[in-house]
Amino acid sequence: MPLRKNANFILIFFAIPTILCQKDVLEIRTTYQAEDIGLLTDQHPQCQAWKLFEKTQVSRVSLTVQDVKNLALRRDEVYIRDEKEADKYLVPRDLLANYTIIRVNFRNICRLLPRVLQISSPLAAQKSRINLGAFCQNFNYTMIDPELEKLEINITNLEDAQSFSIGMPPHLLQDHLSITITMPGACDASGNDENEIAMQYYIEKYGDFSFDISRLNVPVDKLHETVHDMKALDQIMRPSGEISFQRPLPSSTILPFLKRVNYDAHQPPNLHLDDVVTVKVGLWIQFMSNFELSTMDYDIDTWIRMAWVDPRLRHDLSRPIMVNDYKFLRMIWRPDPIFKNSKHSTFHKVSYLNFYMFIFPDGKVFMDVRVFLKPTAATIVLCKYPHDNPAVSLKISSMGFTDNVIRFEWFNDLDDAIKVEKSLRIPELSIRHVSPETCNGSRKSGSFSCLEAKFFMHREVGYHIANTYVPTTLCVIFSWIAVWLPEEFVEGRIFVSLTVFLTLSAENSSAKDELPKVSYVKSIDIWFGFTSIFVFLTMIQSLVVIYLGQLSKNQRKKLEKNLDCYGKYQITKTLLRSRFYHKLSMQIDSFCKVMYPVVFIIFLTFYSFVITQGEEDKCIQ
Repeated sequence: MPLRKNANFILIFFAIPTILCQKDVLEIRTTYQAEDIGLLTDQHPQCQAWKLFEKTQVSRVSLTVQDVKNLALRRDEVYIRDEKEADKYLVPRDLLANYTIIRVNFRNICRLLPRVLQISSPLAAQKSRINLGAFCQNFNYTMIDPELEKLEINITNLEDAQSFSIGMPPHLLQDHLSITITMPGACDASGNDENEIAMQYYIEKYGDFSFDISRLNVPVDKLHETVHDMKALDQIMRPSGEISFQRPLPSSTILPFLKRVNYDAHQPPNLHLDDVVTVKVGLWIQFMSNFELSTMDYDIDTWIRMAWVDPRLRHDLSRPIMVNDYKFLRMIWRPDPIFKNSKHSTFHKVSYLNFYMFIFPDGKVFMDVRVFLKPTAATIVLCKYPHDNPAVSLKISSMGFTDNVIRFEWFNDLDDAIKVEKSLRIPELSIRHVSPETCNGSRKSGSFSCLEAKFFMHREVGYHIANTYVPTTLCVIFSWIAVWLPEEFVEGRIFVSLTVFLTLSAENSSAKDELPKVSYVKSIDIWFGFTSIFVFLTMIQSLVVIYLGQLSKNQRKKLEKNLDCYGKYQITKTLLRSRFYHKLSMQIDSFCKVMYPVVFIIFLTFYSFVITQGEEDKCIQ
């Protein structure tokens, strides 16, 4: 058995070079190769693990459980053969359509080396182990263009380096596509290494920086890590997050840091000129009321919470800085959210403007502002009113910054995105659940990021049972009294039916006063329509019975007047006709005594299980 294992190992060992020499093997060992296939090397989990590993080699680092797990998953080189492994290492699946094996050297690509290495100072040449001694001594400075004040020498192979008397290790041209020597800076001993390798990578990938990051004295990779770490923004309000009970520093503490970077409050806090600033948004609903159906609006009192990263505000102090004075707030850039569907909005100013802002040591910013709003709820459909479940929304968008400058996002946790005060009570309505959604759209000036907070309500029918259904049901039952009155009690029958009909009409008008004039039929319309028609038919039935009773009386009176003139046949015929009218009226009354309750119970069943059920917009579909 050991011999067989050793033989298998030897076969595999000698087979690896053969496999790697095949044409269907893709080898990725440089940063620019990884970027070309779509790997985000600066944000890749493997690169994060390698960066953490390098920190542990040069300094003492307090590792968390997650850090230990990440270090355990760190790989120097991987071979990807199927889609499962591609997903594991975030490599695009479509590469497997052209290549059988993909070899990725994570240790090398995670060094974040630029495609074109710029050497503009002796220190930069020394860091890259490039020998410019002979080149600088023999260089003809008259070749430099006076207008450009510099000359760039591009090296793509070792032959070019030898021709310029430049000494460099061969692996440089394997890690970079080319090397550019910028003169006279490369030979100027007094110059500084303004474009170090890591900075070159980020400038090459993301473009120029929007401000002078050298004034922060922070490594560029650390700045990028903070700017792109959205998880830290999502956790900023957690009990274990950075908002703790420690006493913050006063507002004036931020002044020297603003002067240090020549802070511009009108410039968005993008690290690079073309960066998009991500602003996390959350709502804390304290009060909701006055849901007016006639005007389709409601009142809401809420705190709007925003978190973003402003690398210019990095202060590296031991505690966060709290800004609660409007004088200092004006000195700091902040987002410009507006409430798109609000008819009226105002800030709370008692005893002064209700807001506060925390600026954390690494540049994260958290701001909380209390506002009063009157949004429109025009999207409510009342097909099942008052058995409907209305949904109202609150839309938040940027006022002037398009979505390629500022992007609004909800906090990942639903409780942080939309939090409703537990003690909140809304008359007639109750909140079933809330949903954070997006409503991105465009205006004449461009496309804007938009967030939509949807509140799914449930209308409590207790009020309508007590004030609508019970009174109208009693009116309908009261109208049945007419069939139990004697047929000769004409005034009573007519008075009961007419009174009930007028009462229902008044009740119908009162119930609809607070409803908007819509073009579709609501559930409450069907209820009042049926009860009104039902009572109207009872009045018609009473008139028919009264009319038949009057015909019966007329036949008897006719017989009494002509008793001496009529023969036996005529008398019998008149009595039978009078009896027929009287019996027919009695049969109608008897039939209605049974059918009125039966028909009403059938309607109640149909109304409860058909009319008030189904989709909210079923009447307009």
